[in-house]
Amino acid sequence: MTEIKMNSFAVSLLFIFNGCLFGTWAAKVPFFKEIFELDEKTLSILLLVLAFGAVTSFPLAGRLNDKLGVQKSSKISYLLYPIPFIGLALSSNFLLLTISLFFFGFLHGSMDVAMNSWAAKTETLTKKKLMSFFHAMFSLGAGVGAGSTVFFIWADISTVMHFLIVSLLFIPLYLILCKPSAFPLPQNESANGTDNSKLPFMLLSAVGLMAFCSALGEGAIADWGSVIMRQEFSADMSFSAWAYATFSMLMVLSRLSVHFFIEEYGVINIVKGCSLFSLFGAVIIVLVSSPYLALIGFAFMGIGYSVIVPLVFSKAASINQQKSGRVIAFVATFAYGGMLCGPVVIGLIAHQTTLKSALLLLVALPIYTLLTASLLKSNKEFKLKNELKVG
Repeated sequence: MTEIKMNSFAVSLLFIFNGCLFGTWAAKVPFFKEIFELDEKTLSILLLVLAFGAVTSFPLAGRLNDKLGVQKSSKISYLLYPIPFIGLALSSNFLLLTISLFFFGFLHGSMDVAMNSWAAKTETLTKKKLMSFFHAMFSLGAGVGAGSTVFFIWADISTVMHFLIVSLLFIPLYLILCKPSAFPLPQNESANGTDNSKLPFMLLSAVGLMAFCSALGEGAIADWGSVIMRQEFSADMSFSAWAYATFSMLMVLSRLSVHFFIEEYGVINIVKGCSLFSLFGAVIIVLVSSPYLALIGFAFMGIGYSVIVPLVFSKAASINQQKSGRVIAFVATFAYGGMLCGPVVIGLIAHQTTLKSALLLLVALPIYTLLTASLLKSNKEFKLKNELKVG
């Protein structure tokens, strides 16, 4: 395997690993909700703790990533991430669950920054737009994690053993991360280059808000999808897990095929089309009463939320490659802040009204991405004054 292929393979495994652990947790939310007898408000608070852990990690992870390099940062995240994940399964009371969720969110966010920075550098190395592919690997991992929940519930295997097995399956990833050849540097680029260029915060904020809107919907389905199927459509525990699994699988297929459609129709039209898919998917879930029809809504939203976040990360990374860690961390604050904070908002609205009524928020959010799609044009197509101004 060539160095470049090894590099891409390592990044792909990181995204799969990150997604698998998160997807496993997402599909088990109904289990934790019932075991700890949590109502919507309490569950929302717990999800807020998870979100706070992730957002707290971003500034530290960004600077650490630029200082140590993407490979070392990724290896550290890999070693630590399974600890709070398994801690969730071992939690015997509400306090331990809360602590585990905070550190699970913290390590999830740290790995997000490291692997997205590595993915951005891989795009530079290969001169190919691969961000959507890598995010497809995250969705694939999330789908596998959710699917594993269906199997382990059917096999009547404990949650502790389930989470432990999922973590141990990725031991080969650590061996790859230890190989010096896993990350060859692009020509004329040093691992810790200096750069005094100012970050265009207005542009990054506007683009980041696009990611926030899209990721909020993704996070809502991740943490509430299975609960919606069980609570609103009276599905059993096993069938409920298919809500997020279906959502994730459609995200994978969309992200794997998006380059063809971008070449055919352009970035702007794809973003607008995905925004409409997100809107229609939410409307279906709100209006139907059949769990099977609801799966169609989850599928539509899987397509709709598939490409906007990867395109935002790719756009952000192209602005300042030397400070990729900090740029990715800045945008990740919006993207994964939305992904992890979104479920909290849904839960709080559901507590005051109903869970289906809370999903009306997901009908409204795609309007922003629909109106701001032009922000994701390439730097050659979209020139903003002072975007790359050097201070």
